[in-house]
Amino acid sequence: MEAIRELTAIDIPSFILSVCIILAAAKSAASAWEWIVRTFGIETRANRKRQEERRLLVQTSQTLAALQQTYQTDIQRLMNAQREVLADRINEKYKYYISIGGVPEDELDEFTHLHTAYKGIGGNHSGDAKYEYCIRHLPLLSVETTITPTNEVILN
Repeated sequence: MEAIRELTAIDIPSFILSVCIILAAAKSAASAWEWIVRTFGIETRANRKRQEERRLLVQTSQTLAALQQTYQTDIQRLMNAQREVLADRINEKYKYYISIGGVPEDELDEFTHLHTAYKGIGGNHSGDAKYEYCIRHLPLLSVETTITPTNEVILN
């Protein structure tokens, strides 16, 4: 019971003030230590660790930049190659549709998607002109399918 009375007899404002003074002194001591380390160039474990982390971060950043450049170039090359393939495919369909005198109904969506993909990767006016010609000037050919008794599909 005597210990409890001693605890209640503590002057709370003085205790709080003491704690604040101790914290302020610790903060000042830490700041003074940092100033001494910086001023005199003393190397500490914390400084070495920070420098190593910074070096690794810079190295990682440079490596990522180089990889990004490499992949950017590779992606551009792939897009150029794909654009040529799509242009060739549009040209083949263009010639085929002219030879049969129209666009088959079941190929219209595929032809439109092909043209959309071509435009999406930067296709030029030549592909546009061929697509537009087929869509505007060639009739849509209906396609009838019949199934024979042997389950063969015949397109008419």
